[in-house]
Amino acid sequence: MHPARKAKTRETSRQRPRLGLLAAALTCLALFSAVWLDHLNFRKQKVSYLPWPETARSGETTLLQSQAPFSLSEFLHQQLSQLGLSPEAITEEKTDEGLTYVSVRTTARDYRRFKDDLLSALKKKKIKTGLKEEKTASGEMVATFELRQNSRTRGWLVLRYSLPVQARKPARAEPATATVPGLKPEDRLVAIVIDDMGEDLNFLRELINLKVPLTVAILPDSGLARESAALAEKNGLEVIIHLPLEAFNNHLTSAGAEGLITTSMSPQDVRSILERDLSLLPQARGLNNHMGSKATSSQDLMEIIISFLREKNLYFLDSKTSPRSVAYELALKKKVPAAARQVFLDADEDRSRVKDRLMELFNLARKNGQAIGIGHPFPETLEVLKTYLPRAAEFGVKLAPVSALVKN
Repeated sequence: MHPARKAKTRETSRQRPRLGLLAAALTCLALFSAVWLDHLNFRKQKVSYLPWPETARSGETTLLQSQAPFSLSEFLHQQLSQLGLSPEAITEEKTDEGLTYVSVRTTARDYRRFKDDLLSALKKKKIKTGLKEEKTASGEMVATFELRQNSRTRGWLVLRYSLPVQARKPARAEPATATVPGLKPEDRLVAIVIDDMGEDLNFLRELINLKVPLTVAILPDSGLARESAALAEKNGLEVIIHLPLEAFNNHLTSAGAEGLITTSMSPQDVRSILERDLSLLPQARGLNNHMGSKATSSQDLMEIIISFLREKNLYFLDSKTSPRSVAYELALKKKVPAAARQVFLDADEDRSRVKDRLMELFNLARKNGQAIGIGHPFPETLEVLKTYLPRAAEFGVKLAPVSALVKN
């Protein structure tokens, strides 16, 4: 045999065991993968082909059940209770985006006392906080904690307290002025907005039958948007555009995902959507945001929207889905009529609290002279409105459309 051929034969003979080992290893890996995937399917109660014992599934179920999902709401209430805050001082809402919004009324002394302890408790739970402390025009201090977990905004904790009054010598006597408590009931205005309209004409007819001034916020891309706007205007209800805006965490709801305006859009694209929405709802007197916790925090985007409203002589209602919203103040700065929501009537998962929220709205109007509440087309909300709105005067308030409450 030729020497070269002999050498090639010997090399081939040496490679055969290696190839056999490689083939065996790949076969074992494939078999292991198949068994592991079958086991995963069994634990997830999907189709599996091997006879796994039930203990393999029950053990996994027990482990999952013992690991209850983290509830930011429960954690905040627990911490605030441990810090000595009474439940009456705490209110909670869920935004349209499902984010938690907890508001607390406290004192300057108590805030200084528990601030560090609160930050420490949040840190232990691996909740990152962005703290912003600012003084309002009325002299109230507002401390806003933006709560982030796993790089996602989960909600906000807002603490409000009044600053101690500094005694000072009056320069001269001032003439007496009328105070809000002295207002007549007909001067204490309440506006109620029903969001997410445009899909249910029967619900709209129920609102019309209340025979009270209401404002309906219609989603431009809803199936019955045009019909809803025409019917509402014909029967004396005020119509506004319920504009879908970008939320934190890329949150979308099934209603209003179409026509969404985001912070990454060009000014031309934003204006194009606004023009189209107004052409769909020419009856609109103004506009409020659907979702929008991220969008209303963007100065650049809101300037485009506010400028559009100024050109069209429309007002802006800030739904306040985020305490970081710049929209309301920006609208006033640009001389656009604007207002802001005070109460969500049905943001609680427990819809039995709608009545309590409505009473809170009435109380705010009696205290401050006016208040705006937002509700949604839920049966529980409708029943409460049917019961109490026709009797609004008995509670010392007068119902009005949002246009009667906007500031210029």
